Amino acid sequence: MQHFLAIALVVVIAILCGSSQAFSTHPDEYFMGGAAPAVISPEPHIALLLPLQSSTFGSAANAVKEGFFAAARHEQSLPLTIKIYATTDDPLDTLITYHQALDAGAVLIIGPLTRDSVSALASSHVVEVPTLALNKTDADMILPPNLYLFGLQMENEADQIAEFAMTENRRHAIIITDDSPLSNRLQTAFAERWLAEYEHTAESVKYEDEQTVLLQFRKHTADKDNVVFLALGATKSRMIRAYLNPSTPVYATSQLFSSNNDALFNHDLNGVQFMDMPWLLQPNHPAVTAYREMIQPKSTDMERFSALGIDAFRLAAHMLQAQSADEISLDGVTGRIYFAPPSQFVREPLFAQFEKGKVILLEIQEESDIEESP
Repeated sequence: MQHFLAIALVVVIAILCGSSQAFSTHPDEYFMGGAAPAVISPEPHIALLLPLQSSTFGSAANAVKEGFFAAARHEQSLPLTIKIYATTDDPLDTLITYHQALDAGAVLIIGPLTRDSVSALASSHVVEVPTLALNKTDADMILPPNLYLFGLQMENEADQIAEFAMTENRRHAIIITDDSPLSNRLQTAFAERWLAEYEHTAESVKYEDEQTVLLQFRKHTADKDNVVFLALGATKSRMIRAYLNPSTPVYATSQLFSSNNDALFNHDLNGVQFMDMPWLLQPNHPAVTAYREMIQPKSTDMERFSALGIDAFRLAAHMLQAQSADEISLDGVTGRIYFAPPSQFVREPLFAQFEKGKVILLEIQEESDIEESP
């Protein structure tokens, strides 16, 4: 609680001092990693720390930035200037730039975006102000008191899908994987949640593109006690779907969904239940369209990062006002968001299912369930 109270105190001081930049919600300037000028008089501000200089993650970072400032224009103004700190994807560069933000007077920091940089920050001793990281760490670790995690991690979806699959009252899960690191993480997350229940069992089966192997899946998945979890991308899931027993429930994460306009592709996934964000599954909802008009059309993956930027801003606004993280919750464009101690902002997307080449929501939300900002 004391950490958020400290923010509020700094905000009040900034207002009382009559700063010319108070209540600004536009970026004051860019600080390119390692090139920030010496700060003579630190000014309280919000720092947006993103790998905008990264050839690998630059597009995602720009999408987050666009969403962040779309929300800044749509929401009520914040009582602090927002400054953008551009970095590479080098964790050391991120730590150096994080120090620069602190020296410049940052009282709330949004970022980093990459898993390696979040891990480096979590293992350092430099987290002096509340920091909303937009990813998770590489491994379970004790986080500094001021570090909070929020993001698009599919491992969290796998955990939630496992809990949702339990409503079928079946005990055995068949997890179909490949050799990718993401598939392994999804397998682990699903299995840990599934096996936490008494008498539940699970097995892992490796995806193979051989016809003789695929033909065995229908019989292997036929038992009435089975559920199937696809820890696979959309292309492999589409390939294997036809070989699974049609009466066995099949689950997956948001990586299966790319568009609701490709009926031919989606038809091959009929019956698969998955999760994704309101930003993509409820595009005509007033709360989504209010922001979508400000966002340039992108690929589905980049759209998700724009939505992440929107909800990161909204969380930042709540963090400036709340006395503790425990009282923060909102219905965002990425899903329902709430705080889970000690340091995680959990994002609950919508449950959906492919049906006749289209996507239908399994939990129809009331119109007021996604918060529409004034």
